Amino acid sequence: MRLLSLLLLLLSLNAIAEEYQFGEGINIPNTPVYVGGYATLDYVTRADDYNRFRIDELALLSYGNFDRFSYMFEVEMKESYVKEWGLEEGVVTDDRVSLERLYLDYTINDTLKLRAGKFNTPAGYWNMEPINVLRDTSSIPYTSFILFPRYSTGLELNYSNRLYSDTEYSLMIQENRDIDDHYNNISVDRHYLASVEHFFSDAFKMKANLGHFRTFDGEPYFYGLLALSYEHEAFKILSEFGSRKDSEEFTVPYSFYLQGSWHIYENHDLVGRVETYKIDEGAFREEVIGVLGYVYRPTSPFTFKIEYRDHTYVNENQIRSSVSVMF
Repeated sequence: MRLLSLLLLLLSLNAIAEEYQFGEGINIPNTPVYVGGYATLDYVTRADDYNRFRIDELALLSYGNFDRFSYMFEVEMKESYVKEWGLEEGVVTDDRVSLERLYLDYTINDTLKLRAGKFNTPAGYWNMEPINVLRDTSSIPYTSFILFPRYSTGLELNYSNRLYSDTEYSLMIQENRDIDDHYNNISVDRHYLASVEHFFSDAFKMKANLGHFRTFDGEPYFYGLLALSYEHEAFKILSEFGSRKDSEEFTVPYSFYLQGSWHIYENHDLVGRVETYKIDEGAFREEVIGVLGYVYRPTSPFTFKIEYRDHTYVNENQIRSSVSVMF
């Protein structure tokens, strides 16, 4: 019922919109407000005869700019329909609508910008692209969800003066629980993050992050992450390396991935990624993963992806495909 309500709301807004650009949302007439959304269907088949089809993302979002202010509001139904067969059997539906992002940006002056609310933790580069349709693979590198909370609720202050410096600085502070921690990989009530990003050129940039967070049980964690991105008209390289420790030892001694994507033809990309990590799960688990994928983008707001993931743990080898659209 909630799913139908979201779709009907979007259709009704479309009816009153003056014009609509696919993937950019609907502009409410005579306002700077845009309303849009995105959806993802995916299918996984694993070497141990596990199969899954799901509606992975169904989201409604709104954004806009008002002089020095801008905002983002997003609600989402994640895994609203999941069907499993083979190793496991069953169908699960979930109509819960959760608040994924809600933040307000204020441009203080030409160099300072303040963000307040719930947003993607600004660590590395992968976590800054939360929507499947914008990424090169449907799967997410382990580095992006075992080191730090993927969402934060607090304040972020960003300093940038590109006329005189190629380096940007930011500081994020969270001293409370998340507005809605339903989708967060790690639930926290404290999170600090300092970032330094340097732009070597228009194509090449690097970012260093140092962070600290505290989980609900009072356990403190510290993490560091180094990320780089190089983007050429024919290819793109993305890599991140990090580790995490508690008050006594490293709970994630290392986590690393290196990913490359190549434009083999117009609208057709080939993607390769290697990743490795070591994590304490009662006993340390180490793994090396290889990913080979293909992406078809007939238009930027629509993607079809298929990838093969080879795991050290053979029963987790899998083929994953997805269809994503932004509207």
